[in-house]
Amino acid sequence: MTRTEALALAEKTVTAMSTNARGYQDQPFDARVSAVLRIANFLAPTTESTDDHRN
Repeated sequence: MTRTEALALAEKTVTAMSTNARGYQDQPFDARVSAVLRIANFLAPTTESTDDHRN
């Protein structure tokens, strides 16, 4: 999966989560951005990630 595809899927996932009763609708904007970036990094890890122990 490319980084662009991962970001698109992550944004879609976080948006879907925000419709839940306990989703991100009450969280600040930076919390949503952080969630999108964490999911995207999980889907398509970059070499800059220090949390990726799969290498």
